[in-house]
Amino acid sequence: MKKVIKRLDWLILAAILILALILRLYKIDNPIADWHSWRQADTAAVTRVFNEQGIDLLHPRFEDISSVPSGKDNPNGYRMVEFPLFNLLHLGVYRLDPKLGIDKAGRLTSVISSLLSIIFLFLIVKKLSGKLLAITAAFLMAVMPFSVFYSRVVLPEPLMIALLLISFYLFLQASRLTFWLSAVFLAAALLTKPYALFFTLPYLFWWWSHRKEKRFSLISMFAFVAVALAPLGVWRLWIKQFPAGIPASDWLYNNLGIRLRPAWFRWLFGERYGKLILGYWGLVPLGFGLLALSKLDGWIYRGLVIGVLAYLTVFAGGNVQHDYYQAITMPVVAIITAVGFLELVRPKSGLNRPMGVLLAGFSLFLMLFLSWYEIRGYYQINNPVIVEAGMAADRVLPRSARVIAPYNGDTAFLYQTNRFGWPVINTDLATMVANQKEVYFVSVNFDDQTNGIIKDPRHQVVERNNKWVIVKLFTSSPI
Repeated sequence: MKKVIKRLDWLILAAILILALILRLYKIDNPIADWHSWRQADTAAVTRVFNEQGIDLLHPRFEDISSVPSGKDNPNGYRMVEFPLFNLLHLGVYRLDPKLGIDKAGRLTSVISSLLSIIFLFLIVKKLSGKLLAITAAFLMAVMPFSVFYSRVVLPEPLMIALLLISFYLFLQASRLTFWLSAVFLAAALLTKPYALFFTLPYLFWWWSHRKEKRFSLISMFAFVAVALAPLGVWRLWIKQFPAGIPASDWLYNNLGIRLRPAWFRWLFGERYGKLILGYWGLVPLGFGLLALSKLDGWIYRGLVIGVLAYLTVFAGGNVQHDYYQAITMPVVAIITAVGFLELVRPKSGLNRPMGVLLAGFSLFLMLFLSWYEIRGYYQINNPVIVEAGMAADRVLPRSARVIAPYNGDTAFLYQTNRFGWPVINTDLATMVANQKEVYFVSVNFDDQTNGIIKDPRHQVVERNNKWVIVKLFTSSPI
């Protein structure tokens, strides 16, 4: 009987994974021109450069050679942010089947990472709290619309979540081998996104609770920390040699002094978690879940909640500015909300169980429906003309050409042209393209700037219609 129950657990998990995959394949063919296409384009561009010019993990490059990200001219297009582990995996998926294209391969890389996250979330929660909570948490992680969307974007966050969950699962196992493998996976998670550090409090609690075990000796733990942190420290020291490739980041901490201000509470706990992620009604089980935390697993989950709050507070500017910053908190949200749902359907004595079940079902339906109502627009292509114009530019321009694709500094348009260049004109045009052999201007806006360039006799219109124009700049010497 026990074998049958165990197999049933895995059958349910398999069904959840199939459902998760189906949901994540929705509009998987979208070009990178949907919500947060700027950041996705920057990530995908690194992979494309690897594919076209060779893999160089120590010198990741993308196609934006402007001074917009860092405030410094970046003629080599260095992209010195996270270690390009995601891009390496992205390239591997692409080369398995180049017909996918870079965009779809990137989305599938994230989808695979998210499925791994669901598996290891299930395994972690099952070990700590039993199979029923594990199944519920995995289900929520699989179907919550915010989680679904940010599990198929071309960003490193889904990979970081998977690596972190794998690391913690290994840390929970009673083996020296898994102990050291946990350190390696944690190092990979931190290299992928250093924000993983905020979710390591459960490691400390588990170590303290099991410190008498040989693998958890103080010396071993110091070594574990060294293995986990050293690669990130080395990477950070390395990228300092390329300041032009390091985007400005001070604004991430406390942009406009927003930390703990009324707007901070409103945006994060009202707009993001209340409306976007939990669809209002998910706050009901989330609240019950927070109240129900107890015992060993409860302290681990409390550690995760503390990590989320610390992350939201330290990186107040980034979290308020961009909703994708909350994507890495979804495993925590799924666990706590799952605890709450189980509390509703199995209420303590004195509470009405039928009403609890009805409230749980009603809350689940409205949470998913109202969250999807907000998220559905994220899948839309914001400006399909930039995709058409980019494809036209890629078709007619020489491979060696440089492109100016003005889009208010957003690289999504430049990315569509598949060329190195600039996403904005922020200085004198002649100065901007000095020392460049072939530079083309591609625009989807016939504004004063574009019309001025078209009329300038020094330039040559290559292709034009009522949607876009492609102009070769300075076919004669600038005056």
